[in-house]
Amino acid sequence: MSVTQRLLAGSILVLMFIGGFFMWLGNPYMWLRLIAANAETSALSMGQAVFLLAAIAVTGFVMIKVLAVLNSAFIRAMGGSDEITIRPSWSRSLRDDANVRTTASALDVVMVTSVSVAILTATIWFFFFASLQ
Repeated sequence: MSVTQRLLAGSILVLMFIGGFFMWLGNPYMWLRLIAANAETSALSMGQAVFLLAAIAVTGFVMIKVLAVLNSAFIRAMGGSDEITIRPSWSRSLRDDANVRTTASALDVVMVTSVSVAILTATIWFFFFASLQ
């Protein structure tokens, strides 16, 4: 695999991580800020709540499609395979064969990482910064 292919694959992977983080953190924040900026009162109306949920869902669906396209571009850049061999030590029994491996796609790794970061970020915000506003 050439250096340009690796650079292209790495760039696509970075875009996938950015898209994953936007899907879980940026998407809800963007729509909440938009609704708050256009609200006449501080109380959320039923129409605004329904619009908020629908907008987040539609934007999430679009982001899933964008990530799928980026994943297929990553597969092409990698030469046809995006499988990553994973064998966590905590899931291995002492009786298991050392050569047993599981595979995951790059999109799987991106989504698990972005969800984990989103949950950690939301937890930190809730416990340390939510009362400041």
